[in-house]
Amino acid sequence: YQRRVRAGLLILKHVFSDQGLRLLLQHALLEFPAGLGTASQRQHVRSNLSCLGEGYPEGKSYWSECDKARTRLMEKLRWISTGYHYDWTRREYRVGFKSPFPSSLAGLASALACALYLPSWFTPDSALINFYHPGDTLSFHQDELEWEMRAPLVSVSLGLRAVLCVGGRDRIKEPVSLLLDHGDVVVLSGESRTAYHAVPRVFSTQDLGTCIRNAEHVTSRRDPENIQRYSSQWIDGFVAGLSPEFLEEVDSSLSPDEFKKTVAEYLPRTRINISIRQVECQKSV
Repeated sequence: YQRRVRAGLLILKHVFSDQGLRLLLQHALLEFPAGLGTASQRQHVRSNLSCLGEGYPEGKSYWSECDKARTRLMEKLRWISTGYHYDWTRREYRVGFKSPFPSSLAGLASALACALYLPSWFTPDSALINFYHPGDTLSFHQDELEWEMRAPLVSVSLGLRAVLCVGGRDRIKEPVSLLLDHGDVVVLSGESRTAYHAVPRVFSTQDLGTCIRNAEHVTSRRDPENIQRYSSQWIDGFVAGLSPEFLEEVDSSLSPDEFKKTVAEYLPRTRINISIRQVECQKSV
């Protein structure tokens, strides 16, 4: 179902099947980070670590231990971009500074836009995948540097629950606060396309009690006693569905069992947000 909180601000709940959520997680956790390995692969995706020159040996991935302290680069990963890349030095998008945009994300955003009667010409060409952990925050900001500002922003929240605050086009309007669950979709369009928004809190599965009890919509999944059980169920289902052949392709230095164990330890303390947008101006509408 969907909630229209403000003009142009849409919240979609329970829109994905379990298989759809598993595919999204596989993209965000395994396939996109795997593209950060070799020089040729880095032409397709960028990250906060690749921009700093941090990488890993051939045949390994961000899930491999990269130093004597047994650190995994995945723990340091904060964002991945694909399609048009934002230039953090110049604070702008640049013509030609892009990589092929994944068809899986293009299809996802287009399907959601169609279902919500958003512009039929919407052609996403850029995505930012953010990785958060309990205690992480994102301050109020606007996404207003894309060239095509009529196109919506479509974001998918995966993993840990978080609070999203959405204000107005200026800092005067009082923001609304929304509790985002695993699999929720947020769309910023129309009047809300340039709204200030922030993520003031990412919850661990242990500290949700008071927030859940005070939530506007309470379901059995949000019952504090069921939070840990529900989290374990979808994490176990995702990890169990990873084929040994696929894991071998991502990182041949880890055994399938070791790889699954590492992913299972990472997921309960991670929130992933996939934000899809259109940068290029639509030539004709």
